[in-house]
Amino acid sequence: MIKRITFDPATTDRAAEAPSDVQPVRAAVCIALRDLTDDVPKHDTVVLEWFVDADHLDGYERWLATTDATALDVPTIVADELVLRGADWLDERWRNRGPKLKHMALATRSLDLTAAEFSERWRSHAGGVTRGGTRTPIPDDARGFAYVQNHPRPREGGEWAYDAVNEVYFDDVAGLEQRMAWFRDNVEPGGDELFRASWFLAVREAVVFSAREGE
Repeated sequence: MIKRITFDPATTDRAAEAPSDVQPVRAAVCIALRDLTDDVPKHDTVVLEWFVDADHLDGYERWLATTDATALDVPTIVADELVLRGADWLDERWRNRGPKLKHMALATRSLDLTAAEFSERWRSHAGGVTRGGTRTPIPDDARGFAYVQNHPRPREGGEWAYDAVNEVYFDDVAGLEQRMAWFRDNVEPGGDELFRASWFLAVREAVVFSAREGE
């Protein structure tokens, strides 16, 4: 599945407005929970839209361009979604569509890695952090119910704002806060050998559109 990730868009309901032949499979809006973070969030709103293939996404973006060209000017990443843990939990989540809590990480890669090298190493990096050659696993109570990596696709004419976006899902605030506390205590900004810089978001995710029956 291809995912279009948009940061702080002016409008968050474009999926429902699009013609049926180019509508995303689903769309979700993530709102930053400022009261759970010590720092000002990097973004207040993140919109996620899922597409079955590149042609499907291209059709949607052509429609966006004809309705409001500025809709394509906001920071956006087009990525391949990789569900590394909790696929069954996510299937149920999309069927029920209720709001969920999520810990998101946004990162740029180390300067000595190409985008392809970074993507390959990041896949095997899941479940822990590495500093100075030492790997520290994330404890079970901070791992959440599902873990998703979003690997940006190659982009003509430049690079995306971020080289990595991940998502970890929780049912309650307590679980989300445990993960946030662990990362606060164990991860220094730019301290991991894979990442040049990273930012974390605590968000509430709501499904706002689904084109599939039962979702």
